[in-house]
Amino acid sequence: MASAAAPVPPSALPRQVGRYRLEAELGRGATGVVYRAVDGFRGRQVALKQLHPHLLADPATAERCRRQMRNEVAHTGRLRHPHIVRLLDADAAAEPPYLVLEYVDGVPLSAHTAPDRLLPIDQVLDIAFKCCNALEHAQREGLVHRDIKPANLLLARDGTVKLTDFGTALSLRGEATQLAGLVGSPAYMSPEQVREEPLTPHSDMFSLGVALYELLTGRRPFEGETDFATLYRIGHDEPVRPGLLRSALPPEVEAAVLRALAKRPEDRHASWDAFAQALLAAQQGLPRQRSLDTEAERFARLRALPFFAGFTDVALWELLRLAKWRRLPRGTVLMREGTPGASFSVLLAGQVQVTRQGWQLSTLGPGVSIGEMVYLRPDHPVRTATAVAETEVLVLKVPNAALREASEALQSHFDKAFIQLLVARLIATNEQLAEWDVAPAPAGRT
Repeated sequence: MASAAAPVPPSALPRQVGRYRLEAELGRGATGVVYRAVDGFRGRQVALKQLHPHLLADPATAERCRRQMRNEVAHTGRLRHPHIVRLLDADAAAEPPYLVLEYVDGVPLSAHTAPDRLLPIDQVLDIAFKCCNALEHAQREGLVHRDIKPANLLLARDGTVKLTDFGTALSLRGEATQLAGLVGSPAYMSPEQVREEPLTPHSDMFSLGVALYELLTGRRPFEGETDFATLYRIGHDEPVRPGLLRSALPPEVEAAVLRALAKRPEDRHASWDAFAQALLAAQQGLPRQRSLDTEAERFARLRALPFFAGFTDVALWELLRLAKWRRLPRGTVLMREGTPGASFSVLLAGQVQVTRQGWQLSTLGPGVSIGEMVYLRPDHPVRTATAVAETEVLVLKVPNAALREASEALQSHFDKAFIQLLVARLIATNEQLAEWDVAPAPAGRT
């Protein structure tokens, strides 16, 4: 939440809210204030969002604010995604009521919308890719955010982006509590939102397009002298091509943004995945040394491999955080028979030759795991074969200890993938043995 007033000095802060010790004010808006706090039970830092006490004096205003907070609790509470701020606790009966969210050590992206503070193009596209993924998750939960804007996108110091503030979200599943009327921030509303028509996730897509345009150019695509003028422009005017405002923008980037800003929902990207893929293609076309530096590219590469077909998006993002990417030259020994092992790898590109006791067993290509037996047999973590890169290879190295500390969902995905892989290898071995069998000689012959 962007600050709307001068920060409150620590001496003037309330000392305690529930079991939470307040440390500093992070920001305030029309309905509430957000503090950095410490959970007295768990000892971790959190963000505590509390309604302004003066809003509770008027019954009608108090009811609207409480309803918005209940919305945020109900909606955020069912979302589990690495790029959505997680709800940790709430107390709607407190005076004033509050909710507790995951603390993000960083700044809202509104801090990077001024022309002199813009982020690199590839970083903006990487952020937008992750936002598409987060909003696709929200769509699967039946939610339209209705207030996508840079101030509700938090950029952590480590580069992670988190979507926040589902207080005005619309549920498409018919829950009873909904905020009606013109909801959201005027500059980022979709044309159908302005007209108060029924909304779909394509409304959020338009709003993300506005935020992306602003992050890339330092200007909003539809800006009027008043809110009414801005809303009129959203419904009737075409935006200035972003490439005119930032000459370094490739045509592919401009096209992806402008399609998201189409007036009619059906003219925008067909889905969040289609929008994400357009951003990824634009990012890959940027003039830079080819590498796999961005998480968006890495995520897309994993998603394309059959090995990860059964993994959820959330599991893949978790895997990206705990695994290491390694590009290795031809001749590199990935594992050696008879030596201890503490990790396994998934081959992403190139070929690897596998041998045992000097005999060649197989040549492996992209999409298979290598060395997984030391994970599956923790009581005997010894390599049973040698693997050598026949070409330059790209591998995803997964430490066994890290995976055992990961979520049960990620472990379960790997267990299923390993079973499928081992069954396929067993079938292939049986077929090979069958080919080696010698048919018995006909009767009467020797």
